[in-house]
Amino acid sequence: MDDNELDRLFGEVSESGSKPENEPSKDKEKESSDKEAGDSERAEEVLRKNGFIISKYEESSGDDEDGTDEDPSDDEETEGSEDAEEGADSEENDEEGDDSGEEDASEEESDEEGSEGSDEESEDESEEESGKDHAKDKSAKKARKKPARRLNKKGITIICLFVLIIGLVALIWFLPAFRVRNVHVEGNVSQTDQEILRQLKLEYNAHLMGGVSGNILDVIRLDYGKTEERIKRENPYIEDIRVSVKLPSTVDVTVKERSKICYVRTPDGYAALDKDGIVLELSSHDTGKRVRPVICGLNVKYAELGKPVTIGNSNDYKKAIIVLGAILAADNASIGDSYSMFENTLEVRMLPSGYIFLTVYSPSGKLIQIKLNSLEKISDKMAWLLYAFNSEALDKNKTKGFLDMTGDDPTLREY
Repeated sequence: MDDNELDRLFGEVSESGSKPENEPSKDKEKESSDKEAGDSERAEEVLRKNGFIISKYEESSGDDEDGTDEDPSDDEETEGSEDAEEGADSEENDEEGDDSGEEDASEEESDEEGSEGSDEESEDESEEESGKDHAKDKSAKKARKKPARRLNKKGITIICLFVLIIGLVALIWFLPAFRVRNVHVEGNVSQTDQEILRQLKLEYNAHLMGGVSGNILDVIRLDYGKTEERIKRENPYIEDIRVSVKLPSTVDVTVKERSKICYVRTPDGYAALDKDGIVLELSSHDTGKRVRPVICGLNVKYAELGKPVTIGNSNDYKKAIIVLGAILAADNASIGDSYSMFENTLEVRMLPSGYIFLTVYSPSGKLIQIKLNSLEKISDKMAWLLYAFNSEALDKNKTKGFLDMTGDDPTLREY
């Protein structure tokens, strides 16, 4: 078959079937439009049940009311195309429409209930949060107020203490009970009460608290700490002193003295010592003061008031002190005798050979020397010697010599 025959066949078919084909197409279009209209009505009913109102016709009418001029043919073509698309969509979703509508309705209802529940929960949470914030604000305000109250209490306490201290100071300063009216001194032998008071520099009607000083313990005990230290530095005879306040109006003074036991020769004169070798006095040769007993034969290198003396042969000094101590013990043991052997001992001479010579005045004033060689039974020997002096046995003997007490029996020997 050639081209002409094909053209003739197709041309005839087209010419002969143009009219019949157009008519069926119009019928199909009408049926589809009716179907689409029914589908749209069903969709609108479903939407109305779910609370939605959507109308395509209202939208189109709204557009018309806006006054837009459009070509009717164009509208018909667009409507036809939209109807065709909707018809196709509706044919595909006819079966799903009913089920989806019910599911959509239930989902929407659940969404509404969930939204309402979530709104209520959010409201509750917001109320709780607002309550917490309010409580926090209250606690913060209270916390801000508390320090102020504490500061106020502190300030009031400080002011009260300050006023109390001022009142106490005023009472202590003006009350007569805090003025010196009485002084009690005890423990002094070589120092008189007046000498102690002069060293204290304490006057009548002076304030009791004026001399309270020293370390914290002295202040708590109301002692005159610094005054005590000063007196001990200035007066070697004072080994220790305690000065304290006793209300009302009384100062108590307790003294512990050093006792002068001997003298030693120095390049410049004599130094008075106690049993521990502390220098109590320094005097020159030309003072004319009676010094006894004197320990001779010592190598004195240095002597300073209130300090221990420096002696080359310190062992000899210790021996001499032991002898003098035995003499004092014998004097204290004698009762009813006025003679003091210690006060009448002129010197204790220490010899390099180890012998010790005592020079003692008898009760009648006779000078007698006693020879010793050791410290064995020295207390018994000094007790016998004191008895010999008190019985005047040594005064009656006319022998010029010394009393030898190196053996068991004392013997008078001539020089």
